[in-house]
Amino acid sequence: MEVMDQTQQVIDLLEADIMHVDYEKIAKLTGVPLGLYQRIFTYLCNMSLTGYVRKRKLTRSAEMLLSGGKSVTDVALECGYESNSSFSRAFKELFSVPPAMITRELYEEKAFPPLSFTNTDTYYVLKGRRVMADIERLEYADMDDMLLIGISNEDYGVTTHELWKVFWEQGFDQKLAELAEYQLGMEDCIGVGYMTDFANESGLGDTYIVGKYFKPGTPIPDGMTGRLIQGGMIAKAQISAANLDEIINNAYILISDMVRKNGYTLDYDRFYWLEFYTVSRFCDAVESGAERVILDWHMPCRKI
Repeated sequence: MEVMDQTQQVIDLLEADIMHVDYEKIAKLTGVPLGLYQRIFTYLCNMSLTGYVRKRKLTRSAEMLLSGGKSVTDVALECGYESNSSFSRAFKELFSVPPAMITRELYEEKAFPPLSFTNTDTYYVLKGRRVMADIERLEYADMDDMLLIGISNEDYGVTTHELWKVFWEQGFDQKLAELAEYQLGMEDCIGVGYMTDFANESGLGDTYIVGKYFKPGTPIPDGMTGRLIQGGMIAKAQISAANLDEIINNAYILISDMVRKNGYTLDYDRFYWLEFYTVSRFCDAVESGAERVILDWHMPCRKI
């Protein structure tokens, strides 16, 4: 998959100067906003980008200590730690002993080697563990401007899962039902989850909105928010997996790879991802206990 080849290039870039990582170079190499790419790296490698860099730095620090010639203080500073105490804590997490007590035996047992998508064993372990979903259908469509009306995590200060609970338990779905005459494309949909503002690797996106699509200009009920979604070409995919988490963890990887094969690219100038919860493909499957569920997924794209 192209996204895996791209991640190998990122790993090679990191390894070229692991002690002085320039994260902006990663964004230039991938063409993907850094916050979003950090999420992709986590999905593929089962660890955060900064976590990978930290473990590789600590492994290199152990190599320097074992080779002699540098003090613990010198090595700590070279690894970017401001104090010996913080360096020692991090070092002990990986090697189980303080820096001054590292031995060749402990190094060989606990050192963290570079990840590789070109090494056959590592590649298939990573691929098999992370890509646990399939694209059932993918098409491209021109979308007009739409107004997303719903509730935002920024207003309610909750996680994505908890925001859906707020949406149902506080009756916001009923408020939107009163605007049914203005709805667009919601005939088979209980609601959408809209994510954008991918700033870092710690979450799916700084902004998450649960709601439905309406005609621009639709009045926004009290306690809710509206966001105009810019029209243009979108990739509309149906992703299947054993559960919702596996779909969310793999949708971007699958869609980004497939659109490239079809001669498109994701449009990062107006990027978002949107979970489209249908009754027929998602809700009915969940309620019946089906082995796999299907979630519709929208992402903006453009022709290459």
